Amino acid sequence: MVLILLFRSAGNLSNSDPVVVKMADASDVISKLKVSVRQVSSSGSSNESSSPPKLAVAVTNTHSSPVAILSWNSPLDPLALQLGLVSFAQVGSDSDSDSDSYNPIQIPTIQIRRKMPPETDALVTIGAGQTREQVLELKDPIVPLEKLRGKVRVACAGEWMGVWLSEADAIPKASLEKAGASDDAFRGPFQSEAVDMEF
Repeated sequence: MVLILLFRSAGNLSNSDPVVVKMADASDVISKLKVSVRQVSSSGSSNESSSPPKLAVAVTNTHSSPVAILSWNSPLDPLALQLGLVSFAQVGSDSDSDSDSYNPIQIPTIQIRRKMPPETDALVTIGAGQTREQVLELKDPIVPLEKLRGKVRVACAGEWMGVWLSEADAIPKASLEKAGASDDAFRGPFQSEAVDMEF
């Protein structure tokens, strides 16, 4: 009996089906993560600006299974503003046409080195159909508030450093030590729709 079980296990290891399934799902997993931005007000309405201005960045998992996200350099990174993941552009009227013009607002960015491997608090589990959101406060010197006047177009874009098709506590330690470079982790770009906000 033991020999048969070992033989079957060995047979499973040589089976290429799991690899084929994963490769087929790679783009699907990333595309099922929807990023959005919205303005936050003190009353909870998204129609009025709060003081200081606040911005909510959300990730919705439209996949049928839970996913775990490495929050580093993601929309859920507490340093999303400082890392340049959120872009701002002043919306103006183009005098030569009926369309609006967009003038990018330069935001100072930083580069940081993270301690490897990631701690468990750097992982975020999002259940199927669920949303995780963080609120970012727009304040000097991170964001030049004197430039946030009138209508401003806001978007969030970057690249997922690591996404697993599982819950965070089920990720193998060996996979975490590679911080998203392991075979069972997915990587890819994210991009929210641009939203016009009044400041």
